[in-house]
Amino acid sequence: MARSAEPELPDLGVGIIYSPEIEPLLLETGSLIQVVEVEPQTMWLHFPGSPAGFKEPPGLVERLAGLPGHKLVHSVAMPVGGTTLPDDAQLSGVRRWAGRLAAPWVSEHLSFNETREHHAGFFLAPRQTEAGLAAVVASVRALQEAMPVPVAVETGVNYLKRRADEIPDGDFIAEVSRRTGCGILLDMHNVYTNALNGRQSVEQFVSSLPLERVWELHLAGGMDLDGFWLDGHCDAIPERLVELTREILPALPNVHALIFEVFPSFVPLVGWPKIRAQIERMRDLWAARRTGQANGTVTRAAAEPWARPGAAPEEWERELARLVVGWAPSGTPLSLELAVDPGVRLMQKLVREFRGSMLVNVLRFTMRLLILTLGEEGAMTVLRAYWDKVPPQFYATTEAARFLDFLDEADLKIPRLHEVMSFERALMATAMDDQVRVVKFAADILPLLRALAEGELPAQPGRAGDFEIEITPDDIGGNPVGIWGQRAPSH
Repeated sequence: MARSAEPELPDLGVGIIYSPEIEPLLLETGSLIQVVEVEPQTMWLHFPGSPAGFKEPPGLVERLAGLPGHKLVHSVAMPVGGTTLPDDAQLSGVRRWAGRLAAPWVSEHLSFNETREHHAGFFLAPRQTEAGLAAVVASVRALQEAMPVPVAVETGVNYLKRRADEIPDGDFIAEVSRRTGCGILLDMHNVYTNALNGRQSVEQFVSSLPLERVWELHLAGGMDLDGFWLDGHCDAIPERLVELTREILPALPNVHALIFEVFPSFVPLVGWPKIRAQIERMRDLWAARRTGQANGTVTRAAAEPWARPGAAPEEWERELARLVVGWAPSGTPLSLELAVDPGVRLMQKLVREFRGSMLVNVLRFTMRLLILTLGEEGAMTVLRAYWDKVPPQFYATTEAARFLDFLDEADLKIPRLHEVMSFERALMATAMDDQVRVVKFAADILPLLRALAEGELPAQPGRAGDFEIEITPDDIGGNPVGIWGQRAPSH
């Protein structure tokens, strides 16, 4: 059942997406950051032995609850833009975190990232037809039924060309909100990115929305890549986007939070002074907004006619997901049409870059050994062969485990590779189940591991003999090999 069209929600203010990298800033700046938006699945650890398939680091949610500011929950693992309904275990976990963090609403992406066959490794655009709309409505309602608080859906990025057989972007999310009563998380940088890449203008998109249903805004920075503007969460908010937000905010009577997004890996590059400056600019925007009757500068655009239905949502998801992971078109008219869309080529590149970064973060010794012995191009040849065979995995540890299995089958003639792989398998396993493990070696492996940690091969081979390393949960130290579950990129 859809929730009330106008839930009573509190004004939270200006905030930031949580990551461990920004925690010192939260503690240092006092009341500057009023809201912390938490993405639970980025901190859950893959745990195949549990019924849920993941586990929460002990005490983490309580520690997050103790950080300064209000808390919001932004799910990143059960997007509602496809025909696959949200997973029960994920629903249970997000519901639990929403309660423990006292989040007044929960949000999720209006995208899809998996089919019945495989994970796509990317947030992909829904099928914007009547049939696609029906599928989205079913998913949103399932999410609403499972949550203890109201639900908002996020406006997504779409790198594909506009199509004659689809409902316009703004009209699509507007109709989702009208049919379900859900709120709208208006990601201004996503809409700005779409506009720069040739879809609807920001003004056209926003003018299509039921403005009273916009509860939250996201702002971020991006960058140019291969002729596209990329939703990279990697820099300051573009000046034009700040001005657009300033113009639009007065027309949003029920916006309750304004959130800055920066990916954890970019925090050191952006730097805390620039991040503080973004928060301060957003505080100025927040202070200047008006509440009550929608009376801003947004002008309602003339409605575009909805086109006739084309390919079914299931076919759309199957063919698009197949292409973005780098597989050949299936030969259907839709697959051949999508295959030549420049946006598909961009997403293929982004998916593979992200998969590579997960492997480097988790299997730092194995990956360094491959690069140092095969060279960068040789290592890339191995990765391409793996990507051609194995679809993306949601959790970084699962991606790493599948890659190690692939290396076992490939049987590369690299000295001591399998010993290094055994060591990293044990690290991952202990991180997942907290069990002590002993790994045995036919030669001393510590000189090799120390050299790889420095980005080089050892000058001398390790001494032959019977050696072993005991790995304990304390040795893992929380997360030294980057094995937290990672989200698929939204950019």
